[in-house]
Amino acid sequence: MQKYKVWKETFFLSLAGVFTGIMIGEIGLRVAKIEGVQKMPDYVDSAPTDFHTADPDFGWWHKPGASGWWTQEGKAFIQMNSAGLRDREHSKEKPKDTFRIAVLGDSFTEAMQVPVEKTFWAEIEPKLAQCKALQGKKVEAINFGVHGYGTAQELIVLQKKVWDYSPDLVLLGFFNGNDIINNSPKLEYDPYRPFFVYKDGALVGDMSFRQLSPVERNQYAVSWVDRLPGWLVNHSRILQLLKKIDLNMKKEKLSQDFTRLSVLNFKEPTDKNWQEAWQVTEGLLELMNQEVKQKKVPFFVFTIGDAMSVLPDPKTRQNFTQTNKIQDLFYPDKRVKSVGDRAGFPVLNLSQTFQQYAEQKKVCLHGFDNAILCQGHWNIEGHRLAGEIISQNLCQFLSNTSVSPQSTPEKQNKNKK
Repeated sequence: MQKYKVWKETFFLSLAGVFTGIMIGEIGLRVAKIEGVQKMPDYVDSAPTDFHTADPDFGWWHKPGASGWWTQEGKAFIQMNSAGLRDREHSKEKPKDTFRIAVLGDSFTEAMQVPVEKTFWAEIEPKLAQCKALQGKKVEAINFGVHGYGTAQELIVLQKKVWDYSPDLVLLGFFNGNDIINNSPKLEYDPYRPFFVYKDGALVGDMSFRQLSPVERNQYAVSWVDRLPGWLVNHSRILQLLKKIDLNMKKEKLSQDFTRLSVLNFKEPTDKNWQEAWQVTEGLLELMNQEVKQKKVPFFVFTIGDAMSVLPDPKTRQNFTQTNKIQDLFYPDKRVKSVGDRAGFPVLNLSQTFQQYAEQKKVCLHGFDNAILCQGHWNIEGHRLAGEIISQNLCQFLSNTSVSPQSTPEKQNKNKK
């Protein structure tokens, strides 16, 4: 009985000590004005930036009319048009004597880092208008690029949005750095997006992301604290601080995991998940080509090299390849081109030309002063060079191809009548 009494007193004293410690900690954090992160709400708008919003077809899309400054990497004023495109306004009915290009891609195409007039697709318009094959037509490029998209999302954008604008050519920017990863539910860290999987030999869409709860959408953006009751987390500075620490650790782990994965983009896949990711990616490119062919317009793909493959310093590139046992920095470029050769659509590899230019001119084509130099997205010079190379190759392609402007949906309906 005496032992029980001692144990009981010890227990309650310990409990009182813990409670007192927690209260002192809570008061101390408030006095010091140290804040953490509150519990994730039951509804979360799954969007990578404030310019985006959740979408049941794509995972996320731009907020129509959203505007503001982008300063995370580079600097530009962003204005989404009424259709949710990072572009000026475009009428769905194509203007007379206009050659219209629909540009698909991810954040390299979206190009938040540079002013809209300095993007590669803006650079294409005046340059390609000089091509004799277009006979003086005005060139209009419409930007359908969205941050973080993989080929699966780009295919759905093609099906659901692009054809309303009656393009004469579909131009796809394929980023070697993560497009293969984006297309795999086993490799992609953010599953709140549509995927395609092979079933009975055919690619079929998997839209199960629509059923994911907020805590299931991104393992790197959710803390164990988010699984505790909301009333407890939102009234406890200690738990909020623990959540902040946990998320910072996960952010660091995400960076490490992505670095590890991105190296594998340069290698012939031996892992089953990577083999499946490449198989799906190639199948998606072929599906896009079939979709475009059905509309009787050309499909043109250009590959965007990872920043490491186009560094201006050859010694740094060599050290990178040796350290990571990479045989060929242009492996993904060549593999995508082989898909085009097999399926019958042109693929322009930018990496080789970018590398030569960067080395000769001793300039970085990726990176910004307010981020990491020579890393990340194209800077203004990168976009300028891309616009120049793409325009030259498109002109040559169009000169060798019989291309007639596509009629608008209204005209097509009249012809049916």
